[in-house]
Amino acid sequence: MSTMRNIERIGTSKHPVVVRFTRYLNGPMGKTVLENLDEEESFVLQTSEHTLRVTKRNGKAIVNLMTLA
Repeated sequence: MSTMRNIERIGTSKHPVVVRFTRYLNGPMGKTVLENLDEEESFVLQTSEHTLRVTKRNGKAIVNLMTLA
């Protein structure tokens, strides 16, 4: 199993940063971001403390925590 797959498995929807970005991206302010993604397309979002993978599934943003600083 690759290292990236191991890292992605630490993602949890209960982590505060995941909840916050999920709410933001699926709300009115994140609408433009989702409109510009194809279904199942993803991008990596890096903050000063976290690395997140955002994937569009069924028209919604799915946010997974990849790393903790």
